[in-house]
Amino acid sequence: MFQFITNLKVYDNIMKDPARFISNLSNVKSDKFQISFAVPAINLEKLAGLFPGKIKAQHVDLNPLGPYTGSIPMESLIAYGINGSLLNHSEKRIQSEIIKDTIKKAETLKFDLIVCCENIKEIKLYSSIGARTIAYEPPELIGGNISVSSAKPEIIREGVKICEKEGSSLLVGAGVKTREDVELSIRLGAQGILIASGITKASDPRSALNSLTLS
Repeated sequence: MFQFITNLKVYDNIMKDPARFISNLSNVKSDKFQISFAVPAINLEKLAGLFPGKIKAQHVDLNPLGPYTGSIPMESLIAYGINGSLLNHSEKRIQSEIIKDTIKKAETLKFDLIVCCENIKEIKLYSSIGARTIAYEPPELIGGNISVSSAKPEIIREGVKICEKEGSSLLVGAGVKTREDVELSIRLGAQGILIASGITKASDPRSALNSLTLS
């Protein structure tokens, strides 16, 4: 099923009451989308309990449980019932070697790691070493009004081919605002959408989400 992941980031309107925000959106029904939410670290445990199966982390660390102040171990997320996380988002980039080792660990723990990539070079690299889900997000389009599917369709096509060869899925993000953006992404072969401000900063987030789901 086509993934639809809303990244809540840490916007002020979200942090006031993230549970209420998600509750307003979580019962939007679609037989074509699997809807989930990447939420702030401070809210992970609570929201995972309130919305089982719908919550992902915005970041996960490589280290295990132990003396690692401020970290988010994969084992803790799994214990909370959270089986997925973004990694290497353009707003939280990390070293390539750490990404590689985290991909290997996720495979061992059967954890759904969504590795964010800025270009074809990164898509090739991380899909080739076992990343099962790749999110293509050109940094210059994030938060803007031009969607990646419109601005760079040729990269999505190439990314889809690379991921299919490696047995991976490609999600697209950055600038997605309309149903046409979503439909174009599907036609290009993408298997999901990663969206943030198009929902989180909308005057009516529920209507914005409904407008993007396909009938």
